[in-house]
Amino acid sequence: MAAAMDLTPKSAAKAFEGDGGGYYIWSFPALGEANVGAGKLVLKPSGFALPHYADSAKLGYVLQGEDGLVGMVFPNASEEVVLKLKKGDVIPVPLGAVSWWFNNGDSSDDLVIVFLGETTKAYTPGLFTYFLIAGTQGLVGGFSTDFISKSFNISKDEAEEVTKTRQGLC
Repeated sequence: MAAAMDLTPKSAAKAFEGDGGGYYIWSFPALGEANVGAGKLVLKPSGFALPHYADSAKLGYVLQGEDGLVGMVFPNASEEVVLKLKKGDVIPVPLGAVSWWFNNGDSSDDLVIVFLGETTKAYTPGLFTYFLIAGTQGLVGGFSTDFISKSFNISKDEAEEVTKTRQGLC
């Protein structure tokens, strides 16, 4: 007889929080066994999730918010697609798509998006792994300030600002 699966409701755990919002994940054995990833993006007004991609395809469902934006560059495409988002929208995010998310609202209304996806081929089944394209946790943050200074013809102080002191996601 198989062991009983714990299906009691769970709260999402904080993966990242900043001034512009946060990202939260659900991670428990039942999701891992089912190879399902689940996360929640919360963006405060003017909150911005930096360009990134994930190791799994997923669907984003807008739970809250009336004035969001998503920009996406699909695999093997060179043009960006930008869509307006509102409560009730479902946005497919294919594997390999680079996306950014923005709460364009000026009120106190957060933009809240829940992501669900199949993670069989993910680095960790049951979880999405994100790769940031910008910010200190992204590609530029991986280079030395000397390299950035020379490459972009900026001062070392400016390079330090770009690579070390910028906020990451949100």
